[in-house]
Amino acid sequence: MGGKDKLLVCQGCEMWIEYSKSRLSFKGVSFENTKADGFEYRCKKCIKLADLETRLEVCECNWEEVREGAVATEVSGEVGGTGLDETTNRFSTLEVEEVMSDRTEEGAVVLPGSDSVAPPTAGASDGSVEGGGEGLWEVEKVKGKCLLVGDSLVRFADRGFSCGYKQKRMCACLPGARVEDINKMVNRVVGDEEVVVVQIGTNNLRRDCQSVLRSRFRELICRLKSTRAKIAICGILPRFDGRVAGSTIRGHNRWLELECEGEGVKFVDLSSFWGRRDLYRKDGLHLHNEGATVLGRLISSGVERFLN
Repeated sequence: MGGKDKLLVCQGCEMWIEYSKSRLSFKGVSFENTKADGFEYRCKKCIKLADLETRLEVCECNWEEVREGAVATEVSGEVGGTGLDETTNRFSTLEVEEVMSDRTEEGAVVLPGSDSVAPPTAGASDGSVEGGGEGLWEVEKVKGKCLLVGDSLVRFADRGFSCGYKQKRMCACLPGARVEDINKMVNRVVGDEEVVVVQIGTNNLRRDCQSVLRSRFRELICRLKSTRAKIAICGILPRFDGRVAGSTIRGHNRWLELECEGEGVKFVDLSSFWGRRDLYRKDGLHLHNEGATVLGRLISSGVERFLN
């Protein structure tokens, strides 16, 4: 085979690279596999660039919230208060610096207060979670108790999700988290909830190719099912920042819906957000307060149908 046939093209920068220098062979990906439909190669520089852009997006979102909080304080006239409803969240929000700086090359995340890093493959072959979770799934589930866990898009979603059910519905916001991060946190965030809803995947879109993202979701579903809770997976929300094609998100959500159906897991359709640019912040990626409330209500409706 000639040298030209051994070249790969990065889908990010469109630069060519020799297969032998791509390190794909170390990951068990043969050159023939790269010719398969749906395979996308991204060079190390593009992967690092995507990480930096994600950091910037989350920082911009945090800064926007700080400014909104300052405005709310001035309007309410209260010192030390924002005039906004307190977020119901029994988990400490991960700061973006911690999430990004503590993620290893394999994607593990160090949680606040922990000296150990969750291993990239901490699950057994049957999908159960190993390490620190002994007897966890033997906990009796509390009827009607629900947990919503996700990345920064679920911040303030509890205003719609927990409305009227504050004692039984909680929201865990993990800014910057990806699907693989939630995989490693299952045994640390799921307890006695009857229903667990996950909204994740936006931060994977520009980093992972289609086959890798699907593999990560399959692992997530498998691990969540091992908790014996009723599981619901949300579709990935539209992005209006021009960095991910709408067809990519729609295609993934169609696949995810079918995958959930086959696994006996509820799929929460968020397609009503298409065309709703008014629910997003200026960056076109993060939801503003009203948008988060709409998201929470939509997920709540899905949970109600699930429980009934």
